[in-house]
Amino acid sequence: MKNKMMLGVVFLLTGCPGPGDRMVERESTTAFIKDKQVCVVSPLEPQERITAIQINSDKSNSLHKIFDDKPVYIPKGECLPVFGFKFTTGERY
Repeated sequence: MKNKMMLGVVFLLTGCPGPGDRMVERESTTAFIKDKQVCVVSPLEPQERITAIQINSDKSNSLHKIFDDKPVYIPKGECLPVFGFKFTTGERY
């Protein structure tokens, strides 16, 4: 009985995603070399903000940065910050 009650309490406290929850879409973008630096192009519209950035390599390095408390706006077409991430020539990201 205690186990069933505990399971019920866990579900009530954690909740589940539902129709009222805001699920954020993931969006890919393009990159190019600008002034000898990698420029990851912002795809944002004026009303959109970034809450996380992920840069993933096929081989090794990756960067996951979350800033839910202070979402960032970078105008569409400008370079996104890469937070010091070191890109390696010849690797796919």
